[in-house]
Amino acid sequence: MSSDRERVTNEITRGLEALSMRQLGTVASVVKSLHVPVQFHSGPGVDIVDASFAEEMANLLSLHHSNHEAPLNKKPFEYAMKRCLIAQGHNEADLNPTPGESAYDVFGNGERWSLKTEAAKGLSLTQVKIEKFSEARWVREATTPDLCAAEVRERLPRHMSGYDRILVLRAETRPDSFVYTLEEVPKKVLLESFTSASPEMFTKKDRGGKPGISFGADFLHPANGDKVFRMLLDSSVEKVRLWYQTKYCVRHGSWVVSRPDTDELTLFTPA
Repeated sequence: MSSDRERVTNEITRGLEALSMRQLGTVASVVKSLHVPVQFHSGPGVDIVDASFAEEMANLLSLHHSNHEAPLNKKPFEYAMKRCLIAQGHNEADLNPTPGESAYDVFGNGERWSLKTEAAKGLSLTQVKIEKFSEARWVREATTPDLCAAEVRERLPRHMSGYDRILVLRAETRPDSFVYTLEEVPKKVLLESFTSASPEMFTKKDRGGKPGISFGADFLHPANGDKVFRMLLDSSVEKVRLWYQTKYCVRHGSWVVSRPDTDELTLFTPA
């Protein structure tokens, strides 16, 4: 282990010699960020985040915030997920090479992962918001509750056949930190809900006294009748949107990343 550390340290040192002062400043900001501990809090989910995953994600979040003031978004999350899976020993992990042909974002550990992100200064404590569950040009033609139910029963299970699990990385911006929480939306519950969609569930809610323009539906828990999630077939942007209750999600862990001061950020500029 000591010989490996010495070899890597020597490679880094040799690589610094040809860098400009501005480039060295960028490297210094990265090193400084990596020295700030990231707090990890495990969740009840037990089959995704182990010590290797947690450490790799902490390092990648530190790296991101050494040069960015905004939270990690979806594309970097996809790459981070790939890196975390590889850190666990799943060397076959990779991004979806044909995202337009299949719905998953990352493959690894024998599973296809659909990844979402949510970022806000004050995230809801009670619901996970998925602003684009899927593209849905068909919602413009779903002009009645019967058509809505029929389309949901047929199209959404087919869409979900393209992946095995759904993860949402939620990023809350606080005055002194970013808090990232990894939540899993259970696919089985969604699939059962979509396949049982019925016309009477779909209505257009009034907003401020004005009639709604898009159909929505509340899906209830089969055991206790509690609302598990709300769906909106948003015809204005042709997307399916979901608001899923956090108590029915599986939390796999959270990372607390201290916010750097603005004057400590150094963006890369070619010499």
